[in-house]
Amino acid sequence: MDIEKLFELLLNDNPSELLKENEEYLFNLVPELKICKGFNQNNEWHIYDVYEHILHVIDNVPAVIELRLAALFHDIGKPISYKEDELGVGHFYGHWEESQKIFNEFANKYNIDEKLKDIVSNLIYYHDLNPLKLDDDNLAIMYEKLGSNGIELLYEFKKADLLAQNKKYHYILDDYLKQKDKVLLRIMK
Repeated sequence: MDIEKLFELLLNDNPSELLKENEEYLFNLVPELKICKGFNQNNEWHIYDVYEHILHVIDNVPAVIELRLAALFHDIGKPISYKEDELGVGHFYGHWEESQKIFNEFANKYNIDEKLKDIVSNLIYYHDLNPLKLDDDNLAIMYEKLGSNGIELLYEFKKADLLAQNKKYHYILDDYLKQKDKVLLRIMK
């Protein structure tokens, strides 16, 4: 599988089915995904292993290459960053940085357009952070990297990610629209 074929599969109406049908090629192209398959998250937020979660997020985002690529790579760093606490609960502190690193290496290897690389890399980095908890300087940096359109994409992505988690936390979806509006309001001040 080459990068064009991957993009074609990702932009299809049923990307997760096609990716599963082409797993051998997918895992050759992105070997870190193979480690995600069957990797139990041991956390009540997650009802799927890392790989199945990734596939659900891909299905949940609109068919926009920036979102589909970000979905494919957003949690790929979880196996590397996995830690269990004393109760056996899994945590993935900093997984977004590992995921971003894996994506950037992939993007460089396959000569992905710099603009596409930058937006996907930043969506991966910010997907699990609450921008309202950022100080003004870091919020300005986030906005500089994403822009208004990128913030819209980020919240589409955050919603899709949450929908691929335990349903008991889906109530947070209601907060995302308010959160996005507050973020944009803070940025515009």
